Amino acid sequence: MRVTYETLKAEFKRVLLARQVAEPTAEACARLFADTTQTGVYSHGVNRFPRFIQQLDAGHVRPNEKAERLLALGALEQWDARRSIGNLTAQSMMDRAVELAAEHGIGLVALRNANHWMRGGGYGYQAAEQGYIGICWTNSIAVMPPWGAKDCRIGTNPLIVAVPGNPITMVDMSMSMFSYGMLEVNRLAGKQLPVDAGFDDDGNPTRDPATVENNRRIMPMGFWKGSGLSIVLDMIATLLSGGLSVAEVTQTLDDEYAVSQVFIAISVDKLIDRGTRDQKLKTISDYVLGATRADPAQAIRLPGHEFDRIKAENIRDGIPVDDSVWARIRAL
Repeated sequence: MRVTYETLKAEFKRVLLARQVAEPTAEACARLFADTTQTGVYSHGVNRFPRFIQQLDAGHVRPNEKAERLLALGALEQWDARRSIGNLTAQSMMDRAVELAAEHGIGLVALRNANHWMRGGGYGYQAAEQGYIGICWTNSIAVMPPWGAKDCRIGTNPLIVAVPGNPITMVDMSMSMFSYGMLEVNRLAGKQLPVDAGFDDDGNPTRDPATVENNRRIMPMGFWKGSGLSIVLDMIATLLSGGLSVAEVTQTLDDEYAVSQVFIAISVDKLIDRGTRDQKLKTISDYVLGATRADPAQAIRLPGHEFDRIKAENIRDGIPVDDSVWARIRAL
């Protein structure tokens, strides 16, 4: 089924207001969930909303809390999210990183006690829209085995890198081959994954999303490389924020909350003029896209360039929502 942006946002807001979330907060949170869904990131928009409400009802998300600055060291600041709403706090933290970068050339905000930020790419995009390079990542509860192991000991710890330009170029990637959200999207659609997503119960590579969702043996991106990158991202976020590591979240809490996050903004305009910037980006893009295709039917893509097209289609045709997900939201 397809629904309008307004219908989707109104439904999100209705559910939040029913839980005594303050009207301005409910409006802003609903808008971010709807924006994420409209850009085609269904896994961390509409599909994630019931899980967010579950954590709100459990008290893991504290809707009336606001992030508090703990330490300021010039271009680097340390904040405590106080388990406030994840997407709203992440948005404000990237705004703060941009403010610091406007003053210092670079800004870094490290955040502890944060909740799931939903679509991490939105915050990188947020910086890039203002002309800044945006880099951010988060740790998580342990949901992935380190390379060579069977049991989960590391997080998918998504990393976002966004480059300003027209269009914005952005990588938004978990340290697993697929996020658990994308496993769900493909399972709901009855699809197998295009490449191996994890291992089955016998240790054989599998493309079946339901199998990997169930046994949690998701495959690190790039095998040992994604596993290693997950570990160091966790270490850096933990040290900079003074917050909890993947191990501490997993071993001491009953769910995924109070995680650690990092937001970085870099002012490109202080280093290079806009005309030269755009010309250099065009040279890179043209060179990449000019490569000979391995499959004539498969286009070469630049990361993040598809979002404008998907958003335009969803504005024109309505936003696709899985029937079962919509029924769950309507019942909240």
